[in-house]
Amino acid sequence: MAPRANNSGGSASGPGIGSFGGRSGSGPAAAAPSRVRHGRARGALRHLLVLLLLLAWVGAVVYPDPRPLVSSLVRLRNPPVDAKAVIDLAAGLPQDYKAIEDFSLAYVPYTPAWTVYGLPWYFPTVEEVLTDRAGDCQARAVLIASIFEAKGMPYTLRYSFDHVWVDYPGKESTEMEDPSTSFVADSGEGWLASLPDRIPLWSIVKVRIAYHWTPMPLIQKLMILAGAALILGYGERRLLARVRRAVSPGRVLVSGGASIRAGDR
Repeated sequence: MAPRANNSGGSASGPGIGSFGGRSGSGPAAAAPSRVRHGRARGALRHLLVLLLLLAWVGAVVYPDPRPLVSSLVRLRNPPVDAKAVIDLAAGLPQDYKAIEDFSLAYVPYTPAWTVYGLPWYFPTVEEVLTDRAGDCQARAVLIASIFEAKGMPYTLRYSFDHVWVDYPGKESTEMEDPSTSFVADSGEGWLASLPDRIPLWSIVKVRIAYHWTPMPLIQKLMILAGAALILGYGERRLLARVRRAVSPGRVLVSGGASIRAGDR
């Protein structure tokens, strides 16, 4: 007698294989994309943490006391124009924009903030400018604006990505002082922000290097480079390892887990 078919396991379309097929959606193959997404998220978070650590390290090196940076940011938003501080100076100058500008530029020879204040960037008060008789574009701009203010002459403060200057009626544009590169301006009615018509990227990079990096004391340069090397070397060690594998000669796995260079076979 032929044995009866056992239907408990199901046919090819029965519950046995069907159940197995249903479980396959939650198996290793389905979990792989989730692991990839989580791995990418962890990698992005690691890159962000490394960047934040780098910024924190650079900030700690160049601004060990953060108060000058905070006060400078406040003055950047509210320039400390002070007509009273320059009233005597303004009294001896003609009612002429160009003459006042030329006088102010000669009165305050351009000097990087590293040299004057021992900082990479600083926005001084008018009193500090008059005392130091040296400074950068912020120092010159606030002095010129204060003299214009004392003499009742209208003007506009302009900021570009690499310069701060005072604009006035009839002023000629230059490479550094071109209204088309200004992204914020204030003519006495509050700041007006807009996208600049022109962004000279290469000029911005050159100015920032010349202003922030070149005059920086050697000890701080070394501290920044050493700290950055440690942070990147530890935080991005996996990325660096992948880069090393990508640029090094290929290796081929052989039995026993050993490897040889492709060129040695």
